[in-house]
Amino acid sequence: MDATIFTFLNIGALLGWTFVLFLLLSQLSVIQTSLPSLIQQLTIPFFDTTTTTTTVDDDDRLPIINLLLFLEGICFIEVGRIAIGQLKGKLVLGVILHLIRMTCLLIVLPAGLSSLDDTKVLISTLVLYSWALTEVGRYPMYLVPSSELARYVRLVLPIFTFPVGAFAEVVGAYWHLKQLLVGDDAATRSSLHWLQVGLLVIVVGVNALLGPTLAYPFLLKKGLPVLMGKKGKTKSSRKKED
Repeated sequence: MDATIFTFLNIGALLGWTFVLFLLLSQLSVIQTSLPSLIQQLTIPFFDTTTTTTTVDDDDRLPIINLLLFLEGICFIEVGRIAIGQLKGKLVLGVILHLIRMTCLLIVLPAGLSSLDDTKVLISTLVLYSWALTEVGRYPMYLVPSSELARYVRLVLPIFTFPVGAFAEVVGAYWHLKQLLVGDDAATRSSLHWLQVGLLVIVVGVNALLGPTLAYPFLLKKGLPVLMGKKGKTKSSRKKED
């Protein structure tokens, strides 16, 4: 029963992240103009900034942000399963990764995607692309663990998506952190303000310092042998590694 529920969650997550990737691609002018008008009308509202603000507690978040929060909820279920031993994985890495994502979703991306600055919009969009591509490449191996192709994509794709995403996250977080620190008088800042500052400092610190020195070498250790086509690992050792 539990296995069936988690299989449906994995299918839902794969479909959700695939839809996110489609939404991102649909915003490219070269693709948007070729889409039927009905599809355009369905996709554009996900990025409609005309009725949104950038406050963390705002109920009028971009629809794309609400969709991503739902998908992150599924990711946190997976982290919980790792914590209780139902899934193999690095618990600390999973917790840090998804806390960084939640910080970006609640603080960085709403401001970035709604910005009038094209560069900030681009940075936020790169974050979303890196997440969507990584997750679309990750879930097939959960659904078809015996597939060599699914395993290849799962291990190789983050080699390319992680540096882009981590860089974009740290740039977006730094911009927002700088804005918070040079804003109102420190005496009038609330505890929520300082909570945001603390979370953004963590994002900048982890991505800038630990990302290149710990997280990325770990991904390279797993992915490079697969990318280079090296063989010789037993089935049991593969299961332990994945």
